Amino acid sequence: MQRREIDGVTVLEEKIPGPLAGTLSFGCDPRDEDLDTIGLTHVVQELVLRAEPYVADQCTEMTALSETSFTAAGSPVQIAEHFAAICTILNGLPPADLADALADADPGDRYLGGVDDGLHDPWGSLLARRYGPRGPGLARWPVVDYRLFTADEIGRHVRTFFTAGNAVLALTAAAPPAMRLPLPTGPRVTHPTPSGRYQSGPVWYADQVRGAGLAFRAEPDAAAIMLLRVLMSRVDTALARAGLPYASYPEFLALDAALHEYGLILRTRQKKAKGSDAATAAEILWAEMQRLIGEGPSQADLDREIAFAEAPPVTLSQLRKEPPDVLERVGPLESAAQRELFGTTEFVPPDPPDRLRRFTPEAARDLMAGWLSSAMVVVPHGTRPALPGTAEQACPRGSVQPSGEVYRPALLKRLGSNGVLIVSSDSVATVDGDGDVHTVPLADALLIEWDGRFLLAHPGHGCVTDISSYSAAIVRLRSVLRPRRVRQEHRL
Repeated sequence: MQRREIDGVTVLEEKIPGPLAGTLSFGCDPRDEDLDTIGLTHVVQELVLRAEPYVADQCTEMTALSETSFTAAGSPVQIAEHFAAICTILNGLPPADLADALADADPGDRYLGGVDDGLHDPWGSLLARRYGPRGPGLARWPVVDYRLFTADEIGRHVRTFFTAGNAVLALTAAAPPAMRLPLPTGPRVTHPTPSGRYQSGPVWYADQVRGAGLAFRAEPDAAAIMLLRVLMSRVDTALARAGLPYASYPEFLALDAALHEYGLILRTRQKKAKGSDAATAAEILWAEMQRLIGEGPSQADLDREIAFAEAPPVTLSQLRKEPPDVLERVGPLESAAQRELFGTTEFVPPDPPDRLRRFTPEAARDLMAGWLSSAMVVVPHGTRPALPGTAEQACPRGSVQPSGEVYRPALLKRLGSNGVLIVSSDSVATVDGDGDVHTVPLADALLIEWDGRFLLAHPGHGCVTDISSYSAAIVRLRSVLRPRRVRQEHRL
């Protein structure tokens, strides 16, 4: 791979057969936003797309948990013009008709590393629980109403993060001689490692999620990905044997060069599934992980992974018998761009098969045993799974009710509910029928309208409480919360 600079931008070149393709990546992600600016990075991308001339044969873009990127494929002339146009647009943001542009921007087009319907997805919940209202923990929460962002905010964001020093262009061939990248000048942005909450030993908790999930922190290692694949295979087999409508999905998040977040998420294949099914699925997930740690992978497990490593990758385009998609063309370069920007990459390159053959069950047990101290399992509210060796880690609760305005559920929803909601000068508290008080500081609260329901979020805890039955309290909260703290969930 060749490395050079064009107009202060690092350019990586590697010969890959086919038409010229490239991806322009910026070291800008949710770590560069806060609770009141969620979505700001995606706004920048939307403003670029609104003005982009679309000269390339294929183009796409992504706002992810690790970086923001623009990808295109076409002739050398098209590629040079395409990326020059993107850089020129960035240099001129925000546009003069910003109000109209923000009104047209689509928050539902934002993609966050597989977090689907972030409010209810187990991966979003696990990240929010681990990291709180910062960095990856923000992935769960809906974006700020884009119309509330100001021209000054957008301009500062571009001048700080969408700069020549904070960008990498990766190409599948040498850069065209006419390539120009007129980005704003600026240095590479360094990101501190997100600090997760202190935890000793595996824990579980209940939340407003559909499905269940497991997360743990570990060193970036191809062997860890291999063992996660083994665990996924065993869990899927056990779920099918039990007749549960769930399938497992791996998740990866690069934190820094020495620490990654891994996950295995159980999502239902049905629109509605019983909470008890999710609890049973979580029990299967935990039992299979414990069994794999205790026994290590079998020779059959290792043989399957060796065959997977030796087999050439099959792309979606090949399965459909279509020309290669632009993302498939630049896929081999994305990891190189991430490593250049962050010193690590989300997907560790696979180990050669000979190392897999030398990987023993004992080595696997030692590696996986280190996962337990940071392991977290999430299940839906109202379930209590049997997860041996874990401790429940519920949100902090108290027994003292704050003074303030007391609201009861609407008359038609009051049957069987003894709970109340209390809005004071600096907090909002929900009190259940047993007198347990869950308090959210107003300075931290989010009121989220989703699918006709209203949810009270405490990003500090990473939790969500359904308050749809407190219609009068919802009106009150709308009046006391800042506009940026009242959100509408957009499906991703």
